Amino acid sequence: MCRAMKEGIFFLLIKILLAGASSLTGHPNVLLIVVDDLRPALGCYDDTLALTPNIDSLAQQGTIFTRAYAQQALCGPSRTSFLTSRRPETTRLYDVHSYWRKHAGNFTTLPQYFKEHGYHTVSAGKIFHPGIVSNHSDDQPYSWSEPPFHPPTQAHKQDPVCLGHDGKLHTSIYCPVQVEEQPGRSLPDIQTTEFAVAWLEKRAARQELLKETPAEPFFLAVGYHKPHIPLKFPSQFLDMFPISSIPLATNPHLPRGLPPVAWNPWNDLRWRADIAALNVSFPYGPMPDYYARYIRQGYYAATTYTDSLIGDLLDAVNTHFPDTIIAFIGDHGWSLGEHQEWSKFSNFEVATRVPFIISRWRHHKTSPFKGFSSIYPRIKKANVHLVSKNQYHKRYVGEDMKRKHVYKNGVETTLNSIFDFLRSSRLFKSHDFENKSRMYESSKMRLISHDGLVELVDLFPTLVDLAGLPALNTCPQESRLTDTCTEGTSLSPLLHFIWDNTESRAFETTRSPLTSFLGRNKGQDNEDSDKGNAEQYSMIKTMQMDPKQLSGIGMKRAAFSQYPRPGPKPSIHPDSDQPPARDTTIMGYSLRTLRFRYTAWVGFNGSTLTPDWSNVVAQELYDHQVDPLEDHNLISHPHYASASIQLHNQLMQGWRQATSVL
Repeated sequence: MCRAMKEGIFFLLIKILLAGASSLTGHPNVLLIVVDDLRPALGCYDDTLALTPNIDSLAQQGTIFTRAYAQQALCGPSRTSFLTSRRPETTRLYDVHSYWRKHAGNFTTLPQYFKEHGYHTVSAGKIFHPGIVSNHSDDQPYSWSEPPFHPPTQAHKQDPVCLGHDGKLHTSIYCPVQVEEQPGRSLPDIQTTEFAVAWLEKRAARQELLKETPAEPFFLAVGYHKPHIPLKFPSQFLDMFPISSIPLATNPHLPRGLPPVAWNPWNDLRWRADIAALNVSFPYGPMPDYYARYIRQGYYAATTYTDSLIGDLLDAVNTHFPDTIIAFIGDHGWSLGEHQEWSKFSNFEVATRVPFIISRWRHHKTSPFKGFSSIYPRIKKANVHLVSKNQYHKRYVGEDMKRKHVYKNGVETTLNSIFDFLRSSRLFKSHDFENKSRMYESSKMRLISHDGLVELVDLFPTLVDLAGLPALNTCPQESRLTDTCTEGTSLSPLLHFIWDNTESRAFETTRSPLTSFLGRNKGQDNEDSDKGNAEQYSMIKTMQMDPKQLSGIGMKRAAFSQYPRPGPKPSIHPDSDQPPARDTTIMGYSLRTLRFRYTAWVGFNGSTLTPDWSNVVAQELYDHQVDPLEDHNLISHPHYASASIQLHNQLMQGWRQATSVL
């Protein structure tokens, strides 16, 4: 080949590449934040115990979805589901023992789709579930433009580093630690944040050098492990949650009429040293109150720790990449003593409901974020000491609870160093810092929320649309041979409607309570009408908008979740919390409408992975209008006979019949 021809081909390739890069100019960068086992224990979700200023600042600049649900309350199936926008029935993954590309179909993932459309995709921390679920590779080479980052200290996840009441180190659930004394002198989520921030800084520096070349947009996914158990976090974060201030769950008892198959006996907690030492009877023995407070304290402290790290990440985004779409989700919920249960592994509201926030971020001259890197050096070193039950009652019960702390030798580290930072944050400008419960007073936090039903399978099509990429088609009935499609609904039309009208000042809202944007649900059953449904046109009325502007907005009449069981009663062997698919004999299919949660436990063939709807083992029905905590199973109540039949039929019809488009 002559030199001139070679040069011609070379310059032609350069022209094609630049044209491709130019075609993506103007497409926003995307940041996806996934937090493991995070229920909506956030200030922006009206949790008065939570201290999450950075996530709340993000929520103030976006839209929060107050009724968002995972498709299964287990990490592997949930993540595979929302990263492919396919439901567990399609991915055929109900456990953590198979890879969907080999087991179900060659389904395109969320990051893969962005990569195939010109984005540079990067993973830090836990995005895909590790192990065989993602082919021991985080779905490489399909999903990521560079090798995914996993923090080296995650290898020490189960090390015995947790201080017990005997003064020795154990593998426990409750595990506040001194970071400097840990293997690697760090913790996984700290390392993940450091990597992500450094990556953003390098990316910004490179972009500055090549500013004349169209910038390739990025899709950065950052996954945080905490508050997943063990609850291992810097012990200094306990200071924000004195043990004496930690309440028990408001409904710490078995629901009336609960069928045994629905029970989650929290097997994954029982083998840990601190829980095993309590000698709690199986399967229904309650956690002692004093230790229930420790676990709840640890969960909230771990969440605040993660929030501080997210503050560092968001600060870097605000500094370097202001034109960014940011999505924040939990992969499923977690029970904190409600119904006498702990962990996930169920179809209850606390296990399936998740935080879901989407923000179209714009640059702030003064960053609203105060992260771990600025807070942690200012916190005094605290010596943590876990007390026994008898010591707890002596030390914390009665009037003394108002004054004592859990720290050894009465060491007291106050909140002042934290509040010094928070006072400068716009979010807390006018709040009373001496009373944390007032820091998140609804009337002081301006939020925009959508109270309609949303599912995690909606994430994929929503981000695709917001990024301006080719929209996904709805999956056909049999979609195993369809690589790219969605079993969710894009929230983009709704988000654009809200954003366009808030930015044009068509309305302003100060949340008290959460402002509702309830879309019209066509064909809503009378049995499912409640106060929220009675105001289903409030969005149109409040904004005084032409209904034609709502065209294309999808509204769901139901959200769907499910959970497998190996038998009709709780068991350790086989594990009724995490049964392998081959051991599954019953599947619990759960339907959440605006008013009801209905669950049918039906026979299931673990070999063919198919349900037998003629074999209904048990049913649950909870009326959220009168029982929002799901404490009373009303399936046998004659008043609800008609609703039960109606909801069962709706459940069998499935998700395709549950979405209306305005």
